[in-house]
Amino acid sequence: MTGRPTPGAPRPWTFPSFERRTVAGGRMLTAHLPGKALAVTSLVVDAGAALEPTPLAGVSEIVARAMSEGAAGRDAYEFGVAGERIGATWRASTDWDSLRVGFEVPAAELAAATALLADAARSADFSDDVLDRVVDERIDEIGIERSQPAVLASEALGRALFQPDSRYAWPDGGDPETIDALQHTDIRSYRDTGVRKEAATLVVVGDLEGVDVDGLGRAVFDGWDSSGPTVAAPSVAARGPGRRVVIVDRPGSVQSVVMMGHDGPARAIDDYVAMTTMALVLGGMFSSRLNMKLREEKGYAYGAFGGFDTRKHGGVFAARAAVQSEVTVPAVADMLAEIERVQHDGITAEELEQARSYRAGVFPVNFAGVGSVAAGLGDVIVHGFADDHFDALRAKILDVTLDEVNATAASRLRCEDLVTVIVGDASGFAKEIESLQLGPVEIISDEQ
Repeated sequence: MTGRPTPGAPRPWTFPSFERRTVAGGRMLTAHLPGKALAVTSLVVDAGAALEPTPLAGVSEIVARAMSEGAAGRDAYEFGVAGERIGATWRASTDWDSLRVGFEVPAAELAAATALLADAARSADFSDDVLDRVVDERIDEIGIERSQPAVLASEALGRALFQPDSRYAWPDGGDPETIDALQHTDIRSYRDTGVRKEAATLVVVGDLEGVDVDGLGRAVFDGWDSSGPTVAAPSVAARGPGRRVVIVDRPGSVQSVVMMGHDGPARAIDDYVAMTTMALVLGGMFSSRLNMKLREEKGYAYGAFGGFDTRKHGGVFAARAAVQSEVTVPAVADMLAEIERVQHDGITAEELEQARSYRAGVFPVNFAGVGSVAAGLGDVIVHGFADDHFDALRAKILDVTLDEVNATAASRLRCEDLVTVIVGDASGFAKEIESLQLGPVEIISDEQ
């Protein structure tokens, strides 16, 4: 072979069809996927991290974890055994915009798994002992996570980009201080006001031939009296314009983690496809500008990445790489130069075609399993997408023009507002970094 293979034309594809139902006063989304051995039954709840009061950061994660620690007269062990007997795997997670709990289970056991899910959502134990254990485990986990410089960099970037009282200024899973300060009443109150019928949608995906789908809905929603006050929209205010540098000092570190970013738009924007296609060229593929420069050309890093994290109420743009300490400053300069080049000059027609082919091509892979289809339906719920959202999204990806992509590069990238975070041994680069004129430099300890 003398050259790189060229991609073929994207094959036709459509997202699996699904139905919206109202059963016993509760909302359902169901997708029948014939022949699938596994199925998913999951609750998607409008109780994500963004809705937490900032002093309670991380409480939704504690709620999600505690829901499987005993319910309806079963303790944690008995709840786990009940799931194992039907071959079910419990999934619980939170992100900025939702809390999601449920089971992946053999299709024949959907009814039993959904009954267990209903017990977890409506009558989880939440005893003092359970909550103390879950909180202690979460604090220990965060301690382990914070041993990774990339986690420290992400936390420092959030604090630098958003106002101190903004929920986005703190990790979505909380930090040891906010988790440790949680009272049992705080956790139970968030469960009672957040995990309620009005905020929840049941998602069922799998081979539903012969399944009493409405019966699954009744098992969850019938008799669930959980009305509560409407939760106020979160505060996600950014700090404002201008560049600055935050160095998280880790004496003796042989590597530096570099992150550069600014606040970004929420998911509901008209130029989402153009913006994210541009970001793919900048830092979202192996052949991206950042990776080619910092990894392939300069050999500074194993990989360099960048893109937009678009949430329901706001977002973040960030580029990142882990580099050898001695090349920290030139790596920062090269990262900035690549971002500036895309903002001011845009991308090429060849790069656009590569990005379009890649994005359109991965759709069938991304939604090949019941879990990924259920996750996609969760996004439909969270963001209020239309039923044809994924089909329309793929069509927009294939139709987006170079002018549209380069216009959004000029408007959505803001190099004049980039915040640079470096986690590493400050003694090796702090003085030199000032020469790049990236704004005021602040040095903090890695223990802050």
